Formats: sequence, C-alpha cells, structure tokens
Amino acid sequence: MTTLEKYLFESKKTYKFKIRAAGELPEGFEDRLETALNKYQIVNFTKGKRTPITERPLDFPQLQNCEVTSYDAELSYPTTNHVLESYLSLELNFPDTHLSVHTDSEPLELEQTIDKNEKDYTSLLATEDLGGESAQNKVGENRVMDLLKELEQARKENEFDPIRGVSKPKE
Repeated sequence: MTTLEKYLFESKKTYKFKIRAAGELPEGFEDRLETALNKYQIVNFTKGKRTPITERPLDFPQLQNCEVTSYDAELSYPTTNHVLESYLSLELNFPDTHLSVHTDSEPLELEQTIDKNEKDYTSLLATEDLGGESAQNKVGENRVMDLLKELEQARKENEFDPIRGVSKPKE
C-alpha cells in the first residue's frame, strides 16, 4: 500500500500559462517577471519571443502597430489566468491593457496552436481540375458574342414605333 506522502509526491500537477506583453518593454522586464512568478513556484520559464510589429495584435485588438513578446511559464502553485494577470500588472507596474495571460486549454490558444500532424492545407485553385462542368463557353469572348445575339433579338422583338397606338385625327 502506498503512503499518502508518496501519493502526493507522484500527483504533482503543474499549470502552464502563456504570458504576452504588448509594446516596448522596459529594461529588466523579463527578470522582474520571473521574480514575480517565483511567488507561484516556477517549474519552467522560457525567455521571451518577439513577434514582428503587426497592425492589430491578436490578443490586443485595442492596440495598433506594436510588437508582442510571449513567455511560457509552468507553475506548481495553482492559480487562474485572471488572478495571475492582475497580480503581474500590479507587481510589474505594467498596464493591464498591454498584458495578457492565457492557459493552454483556452479556445483562443487551441486555435492558435498548429497541429503538426494535420495534413497541410492545399488550395483548390492550385489543382489542375476543380471538378464539375466546364464553364468556358459562358465567359470571356464566347459570352460576348452570345450576349450580342440576345440583344439583337430583343431589339427586333421590341422595335420602337413612335406613332403606334395613336389614332389619326379626322378631317
């Protein structure tokens, strides 16, 4: 029989977070972030990865033309992303509008991660035959000639006579 101590040791759970900071970061930001995360017992912390400047960053739709620095943190002390975000904002003296904390299981994060096992997307425009009936006779020069024939026929059917239906005055 396993002891409680052994059971607790084996069931250590960690909590993974993605921390994103938008805009120009102050000097020493990464070190202060790591120090602030020590409160939650850091298991793993990756250095920041910067994205190129984008017009509207995905996590920060209210901001324009800024870069985003992303950090991955794995903590052993349980917390929620909202609590961690407000704590980091206060601790780092960084505006909460420029800071975003998400877990790996959130729908936005799941959508952003690309599964390497998925088949590569191929555009149908790149394929030789899109399938179905060819419509080449309904476009371009072929259609112009058909359209001119239709217009000529409609003109003949609706020939304009300015005095049609007008009775001649009696003399």
